[in-house]
Amino acid sequence: MKKRPHFKALMTYKTTEDGGIVTPVSSGFRASLKFPFDTRLYMASQTFSETELVFPGDVISAEITMINDGTPSDKFYEGMDFEFEDQSGTIGSGVITTVYPVQG
Repeated sequence: MKKRPHFKALMTYKTTEDGGIVTPVSSGFRASLKFPFDTRLYMASQTFSETELVFPGDVISAEITMINDGTPSDKFYEGMDFEFEDQSGTIGSGVITTVYPVQG
C-alpha cells in the first residue's frame, strides 16, 4: 500500500453565518484543500483526535492525509497557510504545524 502525504494542522472552521459548515463534521471528513503554490484543489481526509465532532466556528488540531495521487508533498512546510472547502465553497482555513515524512 502506497503511503500518502500527510501533516498535522491547526484548522479554523468558519461559522455558518460566515459561509461555513451548517452541521457538525466527524473524523474522516473529506474536503478540498487549496495551497498557495497551486491553483488546483487537492482532496484530503481529516482525522480529529481531540473530539468526535467539529462544529461551525471551532478551531481544531487535525491529522490531514492527502488523497490525490501526485500531491506535491515536497512543497509542504510548517507554517504554510491553506484554505479548505466543500461543494458549497470555502469553509475554513488552516496552518500546517507538522509535516510527516512520506515513506513508500
